[in-house]
Amino acid sequence: MLYFNKFNYLDISQEHIQSHIARKTLKFQVLFMLFISYSVLIIANNPVQTASSIKTVQLYKKGWNMSYPIINLYPQEQLTLEFDDFAYDSKNYQYSIIHCNSNWEESNLMQTEYVDGFMPNAIQDYQYSFNTTFDYIHYTLDFPNDDIRLKLSGNYLIKVFELGDEDNPVLVRPFYVTEQMVSIFPRIKYTSNANFRESMQEVNFTVQHPNFRINNPRDELKVVLQQNGRWDNQIDDLKPLFIRNEELEYSYNRENLFDGGNEYRWLDIRSTRFAPEHVQSINFFDPHYHFTLFPDKLLSRKPYFYREDFNGKYYIEVKENRDPIIEADYVYVHFKLPVQAPYVDGHIYVTGGLNDWQLNDNNRMEYNFNTHTYELTMLLKQGFYNYQYHFLENNYQQAEVERFEGNFGQSENDYIIYVYYQSVSDNYERLIGVNISNSLKYAVSGK
Repeated sequence: MLYFNKFNYLDISQEHIQSHIARKTLKFQVLFMLFISYSVLIIANNPVQTASSIKTVQLYKKGWNMSYPIINLYPQEQLTLEFDDFAYDSKNYQYSIIHCNSNWEESNLMQTEYVDGFMPNAIQDYQYSFNTTFDYIHYTLDFPNDDIRLKLSGNYLIKVFELGDEDNPVLVRPFYVTEQMVSIFPRIKYTSNANFRESMQEVNFTVQHPNFRINNPRDELKVVLQQNGRWDNQIDDLKPLFIRNEELEYSYNRENLFDGGNEYRWLDIRSTRFAPEHVQSINFFDPHYHFTLFPDKLLSRKPYFYREDFNGKYYIEVKENRDPIIEADYVYVHFKLPVQAPYVDGHIYVTGGLNDWQLNDNNRMEYNFNTHTYELTMLLKQGFYNYQYHFLENNYQQAEVERFEGNFGQSENDYIIYVYYQSVSDNYERLIGVNISNSLKYAVSGK
């Protein structure tokens, strides 16, 4: 049948329509519960900023470039920040670090309270690109380092700017420092709600704190749940459902539900000579390379099929050269998604780690009436990427994955659980525990 109101002339099944309506009903029910029970926040404060000249920003635990930007306070670990600047000459880039609360608002702390050292400091490690069609300068910074040491746990921002222009950063990225004072035990399963059992995942967990005193868990703790590092659909401020001796139980059947989504699509642009699967053509239009992809299919109409992925992440690599840091080129990638008619109720975005899960003009697709296709051209550094198509409905902050990717409860996803603590005598929020779990490894069946 044709469903005109939401899916704009797409031929879809009655079952699909009922599933979509049920999901909308669930959203309303969850929002209504804000006023009668526990608080759920699906609109996240997103602190990511990037200037147009800055490309391929990566922030990860040193030595593990596919990791999330989370480190321990004791013993203090290091993060690595890498980025490319489309410039001919190096710049006097400086960096500073800002302590924030769980909402990414700057804490009411003096710099000397959370940093041992002086800021700002210079970024001195840089290399010029070699034998590439795009000229760029690659910058690298490992921190904390001899110049600064972090003294407190919590949320942090690293801000990079040119010397003397701190108010206009070229990039801002978030990271986390944890004390690991509590133990978190996740249980990821199909939801017990029959209407959403096949499409959503339920993230329950227990927090044990035998060596850390918590007098009033409902007021002193804050919990944040993230799926694959996404910002738009994170769940915020869950309260413990059961409080036992040195144990807190977070077991819900609505407030902690995530769309299962689907496995990420993959893109291989490591070679400019040989076109891999999914790449229709590679052309050199002087002076740059263009990768045109085969039109992507609507996976929502297909049964679930497991494909190993990186849950949206990417890594930089080049096949024809030795050093991907400075010899990987930038290429134009042309995405295509056939749709019979344009949507009037929202926009389609190409999302993933390739754009830090942002939803903005840089990754928003435009409709081509001649080809009946949504199209987007992105400039990407050679490597191996994951991506998905997300739909953001007008006046919504949370993107929908079901429309193009499908929504399956058995999908493989990463879930990150952050536990914050602030007593009445504390003047900042401590990050006392972080757990990174996978829906396959920590899946449970039955109840």
